[in-house]
Amino acid sequence: MSRWQGMYDHFARIAGVYREIRTTDEAPILFIRDALADRDEVRAADIGCGAGRYDLLLFHHLPNLHLICVDVNRGMLAELSRYLTEGGFLNFETIVGSIEDLELEDESLDSVFTFNAVHHFDFQTFLKKAGRALRKKGQIFVYTRTPRQNAGSIWGRYFPDFCEKEKRLYHLTEMEKWVEQTEDLQLVTVKKFRYPRFSSLDRLLTQARSRHYSTFSFYKPEELETSCRIFEHRVRRHFHDIGEIRWHDENVVLQIRA
Repeated sequence: MSRWQGMYDHFARIAGVYREIRTTDEAPILFIRDALADRDEVRAADIGCGAGRYDLLLFHHLPNLHLICVDVNRGMLAELSRYLTEGGFLNFETIVGSIEDLELEDESLDSVFTFNAVHHFDFQTFLKKAGRALRKKGQIFVYTRTPRQNAGSIWGRYFPDFCEKEKRLYHLTEMEKWVEQTEDLQLVTVKKFRYPRFSSLDRLLTQARSRHYSTFSFYKPEELETSCRIFEHRVRRHFHDIGEIRWHDENVVLQIRA
């Protein structure tokens, strides 16, 4: 089985529970809202949209938003459509496809977003296609985590081989360089976010066994279970209250302008 097929199958399996097992942060949406405050309406695309957890927030905070939701996984798009429709938002369309095959109309969009998904596709291809789709002074927002940020998470610190398994994340210097090399795009700012987190050990183990990060799909079933036991032992040793484990997660947004 190819790695691409493995990822497709992973997201197809968890599409129905994805929003429940992942953490969704509002802070990057508020940052985007403020950056687009000068626009009365926004026509945008979310690449790698998944089950729509960030798209619902976009609709809540961006007036007169029309959103093109793009994902390679049909199961995720079905969940997104149901989620947004039940939330009372109908001004969206879905496209099944990868960034390599995606054809967006030139100069048709005010903004392009991607949330925790850019490591699933080629960053430079994404920049070129998103850049061509932007109108003058349109903006791209890339929300992701770097390898360093990943290593500082509860998983990077305590889950066996988590950082060694996860080799897809881009370094910030790489992303900045690729933006600089892409014609007609300019990096406006890099915004870093640091979030206080708390969870029970049971919840963390449920997330890992549910493979809430696609990184966990790189573990074979027996390997994952063994790693969960080691993780539990490490967490019990380092935290006094396993009912309320506290740590910090970090992410970054690249704001890019055409």
